[in-house]
Amino acid sequence: MSSGDGGDPVSPNFFTNLTTFPTVTEDGKVDTTQFLEAAKAFIQIYDLLGAAFYVVKKDMSGNIEKLYKTYNKSPEKYKFLNDLISEERDDPNLFAVESLLWLKRALEFTIFFINGICDAFEKGTDFDRLDDIATEAYNTTLKKYHMWLVQNVFKVVVKSVPNRSGLVKALYFGKTGPEDKLFGDSRTYTRRLEENIAVIVRMYDAWGLDSDKKV
Repeated sequence: MSSGDGGDPVSPNFFTNLTTFPTVTEDGKVDTTQFLEAAKAFIQIYDLLGAAFYVVKKDMSGNIEKLYKTYNKSPEKYKFLNDLISEERDDPNLFAVESLLWLKRALEFTIFFINGICDAFEKGTDFDRLDDIATEAYNTTLKKYHMWLVQNVFKVVVKSVPNRSGLVKALYFGKTGPEDKLFGDSRTYTRRLEENIAVIVRMYDAWGLDSDKKV
């Protein structure tokens, strides 16, 4: 186990305890169950961000469950997300296609927020408030897909994000720990997730499945 400056063992943090997202195969595929299980674990981060983020976690959980329902229709055929979406894209209801699209967008929001904190830390910026970073993450990734009412809900959500010291403590499960270790672990974790997201983006672009429809 890693040690802090004083030689004491460093407590595990949220990212070291997580199931990692799958390695993208050489032919550019993402294992379905590994992706969904990792996503289920990852969205527990919203429990640490505060009660206002319940709406985000609930929406993501719902999309994960919808994708599981599709996957369970034919686990062998749908071993990879690519094959699941390829088969389901001609479904007139497009439940799986839409579910993965919204899950991808919410994951992008989370990645942008985490990376924004890491960027500020690595630059040596003196900061404690995180609501500006959360707001920028929302404006960059989700806002354009939301109508006025949902945008107002998210204004409240992002303003409720804990401050830096509170978040660091939460990510260490209520204990103290070094920020450089925490943010380094988060970078390593999100890098694999970003590789998975890139596959989904290429898939949706190639098949014309993206949409600017607002909710």
